[in-house]
Amino acid sequence: MAQSSGRNEMRVLHVIDSLNPGGTERQCLALVRRLSARGVANALFYGRTGPLLRDAERLTDTLRPSPAIRFRSVRIPLQLIQLARMIREWAPDIVQTYGFYSNLPGLLAASFARVPVRVAGRRQLAQYLSPAQRLADRWAWKLAHRVVVNSEAVREQVVSREGMRADRVVVIRNGLDLGEWRTADRGPNGGDGDVVVGMVAHFRKMKDHPTFLRAAREILSVVPSVRFHLVGSGTLEGTARDIAQRLGIAAHVDFLGGLEGEALRSAVRRFRVSVLSSKDNEGLPNAVLESMGAGLPVVATAVGGTPALIEDGSTGFLVPPGDAAALAERVVLLLKDPGLARAMGERGRQRVEGGFNMDRMADRFLGLYRDLLAEQMAGGR
Repeated sequence: MAQSSGRNEMRVLHVIDSLNPGGTERQCLALVRRLSARGVANALFYGRTGPLLRDAERLTDTLRPSPAIRFRSVRIPLQLIQLARMIREWAPDIVQTYGFYSNLPGLLAASFARVPVRVAGRRQLAQYLSPAQRLADRWAWKLAHRVVVNSEAVREQVVSREGMRADRVVVIRNGLDLGEWRTADRGPNGGDGDVVVGMVAHFRKMKDHPTFLRAAREILSVVPSVRFHLVGSGTLEGTARDIAQRLGIAAHVDFLGGLEGEALRSAVRRFRVSVLSSKDNEGLPNAVLESMGAGLPVVATAVGGTPALIEDGSTGFLVPPGDAAALAERVVLLLKDPGLARAMGERGRQRVEGGFNMDRMADRFLGLYRDLLAEQMAGGR
């Protein structure tokens, strides 16, 4: 397939910042798995190790830590040369990067190594990048043949605010393996045990756990039996615990930690209602996608690419960011009307099945790679 190298198989190198649990990292590994099933040879270079290392080891024989590139370090030229040598040694046809911390080093080194096709990634609205970091990302994109984003909201920002040419930005939405996320014996609105309202989110500023917890207090005033499960880890977990104590709801809130694989799926399946209270920066949130795939009704804030997933009132509820009262009102409505919750969850699952299938995502990436390789064979940039 990679005619430029005389091989029969396409070779794709994925360059990612870390192997810590997160939406971007899981989407990367899922893409590697699907591309491998389509006859593509994949390598993965990562900046920092993490809990996803074992999963990555099962997916590819070429898994290597890349140089720890620090943009302010005087050693950055040597680090980039080292990375370029690693890339040249594996000789990929395509290098795919996944965001700011992998775009600049990955695309620079790939350019030095003369990789035929270079594809950048932007998977969030990048609200927390500094002006200098935004400038660096835009400069890195000049070395890419395309920038892949995961929602129209991110595409609009990249084109209108970042000045990227519209014809060089491609939307490929996140995918989900529905076979993994289908509801188990206990459905989202039935079975014995506690009534659980939950959220899967790292404890970061953008996820706005304080709004979730304020909404939880209001929900408890109407449905005293409910419990709240928070799945995730991060530096602000202690702050969230303190807020729960101050609000007087700590006895009703369970912090489950960072979960992966079947442990994560089992925790989510216990939810009666799934919530995402993010205040900004979402590209296309995997937590919402996964909950919908599990047939759960979702209440989420209308930020970033979330409205591309949820049709308000049909496949879920959208509320303004930071509005704890609106969040609580919608959750209570679903708790008090199991029929509505069940119907909304089913429509959400069908929405994911129709538009956010993992195989469809992989096919879109593969088609893009083939087209770009063909352009290079024809002499285009």
